Amino acid sequence: MRLALAHLAKRESLSALLQALVPLVHRARGEGALALLLPELILGKRGEEGLPQALEALAGENRLAVVAGFLAQGPRNRLGVFPQGPFYDKVHPFLAPGEEGEEGVEPGEGPVMWAFEGRRFGLALCYDLDFPELFRSYALMGAEVFLVGSAWPGAYGELLSVLARARAAENQAYLLLANRADTGSPSLAVAPDGRLLALRREEGLLVVDLDLGFLEEYRARYPILRHRRMGAYPLW
Repeated sequence: MRLALAHLAKRESLSALLQALVPLVHRARGEGALALLLPELILGKRGEEGLPQALEALAGENRLAVVAGFLAQGPRNRLGVFPQGPFYDKVHPFLAPGEEGEEGVEPGEGPVMWAFEGRRFGLALCYDLDFPELFRSYALMGAEVFLVGSAWPGAYGELLSVLARARAAENQAYLLLANRADTGSPSLAVAPDGRLLALRREEGLLVVDLDLGFLEEYRARYPILRHRRMGAYPLW
């Protein structure tokens, strides 16, 4: 399965975003990608009106699933699949002063799965990476791929790599993360055994091939989820 990530800086207007995004959509489709993942809050917070409709049209016209982060009413920090959904609202807004908590962003209700091309995808956003429980929930629900939109600060770029690789390895799932290019951290893809498959630091497209046969074989060889001993470590 071929998917693509857009390592793209935030734009302050819808027209500027579409000017940068349309060529990436065309290239992703031309290279055989089935879906394109965009970063978190890819449009300036005061310019979100009209974005979902534009993404719906862009995805439909190009026969390409587009997964994008934007600010929805509530307000909610949302990762949406276009066309037709589903939509995931960030379960863990970053509540530090000056961040999402101060903006009044409301937390989402819980995990959201996306069924696509016979596979199951778990959706997440940025700070969610710090919470392994969300990703384990997805794994127990049958997720094979995690799609993460992000705006992870460059000062913690090493932590981003550590957490992304850990979430993939501990759940034996592919993890694709599209980070905003203006933050200083890269976009990346991780294999179910924790190997870093690809990384991009410059604005542009990253195309990744997922070997789902390897995923199935690896899970059968090392059935981590079946080896859990829940009675030995109760959670509160």
